Amino acid sequence: MKRLFTGMITIALGAYSVSAQTGAGFEVASIKLSDPAPGGMQIGVSPGGVFTAKNVTLKALIRQAWDVRDFQIVGGSGWLDTERYDIVAKGGGTSVSEDDVRKMTDQQRNDFKEQMLGKVRALLADRFQLRVHRETRELPVYGLVISKSGAKFQAAADNDVMRSGLTIRRGDTGKTELTATRVPMASLVKSLSDQVGRTVLDQTGLQGNYDFKITYAPDMAATSETDGPSIFTALQEQLGLRLDSQKGPVEVVVIDSAQKASEN
Repeated sequence: MKRLFTGMITIALGAYSVSAQTGAGFEVASIKLSDPAPGGMQIGVSPGGVFTAKNVTLKALIRQAWDVRDFQIVGGSGWLDTERYDIVAKGGGTSVSEDDVRKMTDQQRNDFKEQMLGKVRALLADRFQLRVHRETRELPVYGLVISKSGAKFQAAADNDVMRSGLTIRRGDTGKTELTATRVPMASLVKSLSDQVGRTVLDQTGLQGNYDFKITYAPDMAATSETDGPSIFTALQEQLGLRLDSQKGPVEVVVIDSAQKASEN
């Protein structure tokens, strides 16, 4: 099954276990402190609608549950970035099979994702006593526009929804490779926002789904040509797109209160 959320896969063992009814979300959830050994994070949904998170911070869970980036999260204590948990939550009418997902339209898949995110938000409110509110602030943003030379990529050749997605990996040359298969511009701007540390607004006017690939330096601060072009240069030279620095409204999530998960 294609994951609805992304993360780095690792294995983490718990120091204590909590299991209780979550009320208006999942029927049951287990929360454990992660093994203190260093490692990456995994956040995903498996067949049957089981939400699993390993070695995750509350800040990472907030990013996923509200679909925001670090620069859009305001407030909160330092432990939100350091205390790590393993979570398994299930039930509450979200059972789906791999075949169910395969038959979904894009809209149905988005609806299912939002249903799961709503349950994660309810879980965080119940077990971490998390209280947040949204605000809109005027912040630096980038506008993604088409360069004067025009876009240098084509519309996707097929409509196989199970082959759609965007991946970022370190290539054999050491450069970063971003590969998109049947994705809309919305997927690209979301990925770019994660990488450049600002909200990116789609101002291309491009509709539909596209296939493309770009290669660029793995480090935003890289200056040597051997490291590869910057992501800004790669977008312009390889895709015919440009990031324009602007000011614009950015929605932020303000943390009003939060507590470490308890054993009851």
